[in-house]
Amino acid sequence: MLVQDQQIKNDSATEHKVFLENFKQLIIANFSVEVFDKWFAELDILLINNSEIIFKAPSKFVRDWVKREYLEGKNSKILIALKNIQPTIKKIGIVFIAQDLDHDINNIELKAQPNKVLNLSSHDNVFAFGTELSQRFTFDSFVSCKYNKLAVSMAKIASGLDAQVNLFNDKIPLYIHGGVGMGKTHLAQSIAWQLKEADKSKKIVYLSAEKFMYHFVRSIKDNDIMSFKEKMRSVDALIVDDVQFIAGKESTQQEFMNCFNSLVEDNKQVVLVCDRCPTNLENIDEKLKSRIAGGMVINFKSPDFNDRLTILRQKSKIMEQNIEEEILHFIAQNVKTSVRDLEGALKKLVAEKLFLNEEISISNAQKILGSYVAKNNSTAVNIAKVQKIVANFYNIKISDLTSASRLRSIARPRQVAMYLCKSLTNESLPKIGEKFGGKNHATVIHSCKTVDKLILQDANLIADIKSLEDKIVS
Repeated sequence: MLVQDQQIKNDSATEHKVFLENFKQLIIANFSVEVFDKWFAELDILLINNSEIIFKAPSKFVRDWVKREYLEGKNSKILIALKNIQPTIKKIGIVFIAQDLDHDINNIELKAQPNKVLNLSSHDNVFAFGTELSQRFTFDSFVSCKYNKLAVSMAKIASGLDAQVNLFNDKIPLYIHGGVGMGKTHLAQSIAWQLKEADKSKKIVYLSAEKFMYHFVRSIKDNDIMSFKEKMRSVDALIVDDVQFIAGKESTQQEFMNCFNSLVEDNKQVVLVCDRCPTNLENIDEKLKSRIAGGMVINFKSPDFNDRLTILRQKSKIMEQNIEEEILHFIAQNVKTSVRDLEGALKKLVAEKLFLNEEISISNAQKILGSYVAKNNSTAVNIAKVQKIVANFYNIKISDLTSASRLRSIARPRQVAMYLCKSLTNESLPKIGEKFGGKNHATVIHSCKTVDKLILQDANLIADIKSLEDKIVS
């Protein structure tokens, strides 16, 4: 049997090698040797069948560039050309898998016992499959208000923390949805932490839908699909974030639905997190949407003024900062976009106090938080204006901001510009990314997170951003 398995693997490797050589000639013929060497030479095959090919990229940058420039759209030259090699091909995809995750999986799989879920987390019973939990995201640090009261109550019941858990004879699938920055991921991870604390023997899986897809595809590639099914069905609780990312992936959706059904039938806890309600999910099988909608669906609505004020009070206590009520009222009145922006505004005030030695007062709060006020009240600020002012400030060209250059002298201003676009305009993350050379929303999120961290460490950057904001909103 082992010899037969080895022969299958050898045949598969040979098939991949032949395909990659044909693919190389195809790219050279349709583009050039330079294009192949620069973007395609290091691609590997993650999955290949009669109708679909998924490539594995060596970096996120290569993945994003190849996807945007060569693969997107049914009429892409590569898809058309590949039909000459494989007429049944209908879809081409490309993913990036971090090296450390590959390394961890390979090492742990050698030691794993049969039918045991792989533990890739540093926490003893949270089987995260590479998605690490944040120690900040617990029920203790989550601020419960009117807008999220039902969501928090159901989350506590799902984690066994609420006394009302006895009102339900069976575990209820929980589906949490709402806008960006409302606290959905925080609440989902709080459930995982609480389940972990309550029973060390429980197998809790927290992962993104993208990671679920990766492990599913990998199991197909390794001819180990039954092992994947057994692992996923043996867990006691499954928490999946960003469910919207399985849209359009038929085989993954089918396996996800099978896994979901199996766990619910076995009275296991399932929690799904998404940015939209089930009925608004696009390119999702109707049966799967129906299964999801059959659980407890919770909508994170926008917090009102009193909710925002409560959040600010609690967050200032956590940060051990004594901030006057007048200032908290000012923030609550003017920052209405998301809970994340509320916390960002508060951190910005504290950063100014710590690094620029400016006491927090209503007058300087109005200046410091001008960007957030502008985001809520001004329509004059747009992406083009931000790009122009940032480019002039850093003495670079607007075309540099929209380029793919990784030079620090360009990359950092680009990150700052994306951060300011998110802060000062009402444009969506995909729209911002599009205006910066076709980058995806993940790149914009990464840029904003990077700047958020840096302003807590770099007084010069705080001064730069303050100056830029003044120029942009004036």
